[in-house]
Amino acid sequence: MEINQLYQGLTFLAYATGVMVILVGIMLVKVLFDVSQLKQKVSETIDIINAELVPTLKNVNKSVEIVSGIVIKTDAGINRVKDFISKSPLKIFSKMSSLTGTIAKGFFGGLCAGMKIFGKKK
Repeated sequence: MEINQLYQGLTFLAYATGVMVILVGIMLVKVLFDVSQLKQKVSETIDIINAELVPTLKNVNKSVEIVSGIVIKTDAGINRVKDFISKSPLKIFSKMSSLTGTIAKGFFGGLCAGMKIFGKKK
């Protein structure tokens, strides 16, 4: 009687193992199928990116060249204006702002000192 139960238990274990192996095999086939689809999608995405990236980089390169040219021209223009101002009588006006600032600072400093002296209450 015990041997019969042991055979039944082993038979059940064999069937259960067979079912588990079949289920794992089905899941493995499903995973491989999903990985294959993912590979195809990634490949398509890479092809699209490669097709779009080259023209975009060309446009960016052209934009950088244009901006660089504008900056160089502007820098040259600013240098010409600085040279013109340094050689012309307008140079006096540029120094005049610092001179008037110093004079105004001295005037207001003296005015405040005078107000303090004469404003003291006895």
